[in-house]
Amino acid sequence: MTFIIVVAIVVIAVLVYRKAQMTKARDSHSEATKAVEPAVQEKPAEKMAPKKEAASVKPASDDSEEKVVKPAAVPKAKVVAKEEHPQVSPNLPDTLAEAANALSAEKDPLTRHRWLSQITETTYKKRKDAQYRAACDYFSALHMNEFDKIKAPLKKSNGGKLPQVMTFQNYANLLLEDERFDEAVEVCRKAIKFGLDDKTQTGFEGRIERIQAKQKKTN
Repeated sequence: MTFIIVVAIVVIAVLVYRKAQMTKARDSHSEATKAVEPAVQEKPAEKMAPKKEAASVKPASDDSEEKVVKPAAVPKAKVVAKEEHPQVSPNLPDTLAEAANALSAEKDPLTRHRWLSQITETTYKKRKDAQYRAACDYFSALHMNEFDKIKAPLKKSNGGKLPQVMTFQNYANLLLEDERFDEAVEVCRKAIKFGLDDKTQTGFEGRIERIQAKQKKTN
């Protein structure tokens, strides 16, 4: 009987010891968990941290818009005045821009003759328009004054004889219409001097007579 009582006491003591150990272990685990929880909670906060400012896109300010450079307007063609005829038409038609630019950059007499012939014929056909009439006056005078340099290469390129140059007769007619009789006669005399033919029966000589006859009637 005494043996049984001793065994029971030992068993109870073991059970109490194990329970005490389990309680101690549970308390230590709880404390460890509490210590860990703040660190765990901090991680999501780190992930939610805002990105660096360099990665953010800011809208353009008014100042940045003002700095945008607008394309400059393309200037209209300008004709370089020649010594022989310094006055340039102030109202050069836009349609003559390409030809006028090409002419101002050209130095070869024969090529200049071709450009001048093209320009004077175009402007003469449209001479009822004030801009074209002024341009015809200017470029015709320029063509006539440059013909001293044009004559030799033009004659050579045409097989040894000069072709008909419409600028002279057209210019004489333009001046006649404006009642600038003396100037019209001078154009015809220069054409004769250069050996040009207007392909009419009386030639430039007959043209001079008709201009002078009209001048007498006007006076």
